[in-house]
Amino acid sequence: MKYQNPNVESSYKENNLGLDLYNAVLKHRPKKIIEFGSFYGYSTIAMAMALDEIGGGTIQVYDLFESYLFTHSAHKHTSVESIKKGGLHYYLEAIKMDLPMWLHPKRNMITKKELMRNIGKYGLSKYVKLEKKNFKDWAKKPEPFDMMHFDISNNGETVALMYEAVKPYLYSGSVVYFEGGSKERDNLPWMDKHGLKKIGESGVPYEVVNEKFPSLSVIKKI
Repeated sequence: MKYQNPNVESSYKENNLGLDLYNAVLKHRPKKIIEFGSFYGYSTIAMAMALDEIGGGTIQVYDLFESYLFTHSAHKHTSVESIKKGGLHYYLEAIKMDLPMWLHPKRNMITKKELMRNIGKYGLSKYVKLEKKNFKDWAKKPEPFDMMHFDISNNGETVALMYEAVKPYLYSGSVVYFEGGSKERDNLPWMDKHGLKKIGESGVPYEVVNEKFPSLSVIKKI
């Protein structure tokens, strides 16, 4: 299938970062793609279009689906260190940022059924498998893959954890793309507000594929 910017809500959509993922699949021709953080399915659809173009492959999507609201909320991302630094007021400010999500939860959650419906609109369901799983659980027992797309509210700590988990597969030729990596993305107010380590300070060897917000990066080959 020739590429078209998926008509699905995503931070990638405005700057058409799906095209970079599509081209990455054409370049690497992976048989198995693992994706963490599909949300409404924009990146999944972009990669599945490329799999259809090359004639086969599978995307194993791991996401939190309905649990996303509670796992990725601002106060959950506030670290112990940042609370010590900013005090109770800091934590309360994080909870305040969560109020819009709690008042309108459907904007921040998606079920497996709804996600597969979005993918199905493009006739790409046969390339995608969905499973509810937390990345930290996966990282305890990683599975082989050819290509990965990683997008779980990325920061320096999550990207570093991911890097350690996938190192053995990088040695064998697997490739990992992830959301973020640019200075603009690292300097977002919520990164500082919640005391999150910048991706650029993670120690992970990567290069930015597309600087346009929110940016897309690839881990350098070992």
